Amino acid sequence: MEITLSKAKNAKLKVIKINGGRNMIAKLYSMGIYEGVDIEKLVSYSKGPVVIKVLNSQIAIGHNMAEKIVVKEMN
Repeated sequence: MEITLSKAKNAKLKVIKINGGRNMIAKLYSMGIYEGVDIEKLVSYSKGPVVIKVLNSQIAIGHNMAEKIVVKEMN
C-alpha cells in the first residue's frame, strides 16, 4: 500500500514517488533520497520532523517535505 512518509509507520520503506518541485527533488536527491531508494523511518513527531535512515545516515526531514514523499512498506 502506498502512503506518504509522514503517515507511514516506523518501518523499512521504499520511496515510490516524490510530489515536489525541482528544488525539493534536487535537495532530497542530494541527501540520497530519490525514487526507488530503500529507507527506514525511525522516529516521527506530530507535525514535526521525521527521522529516517538512508544509505547508513540518519536524516531529519520536515513534516511538509515528508508529506510529499510517497512510500510503500517493504516485506
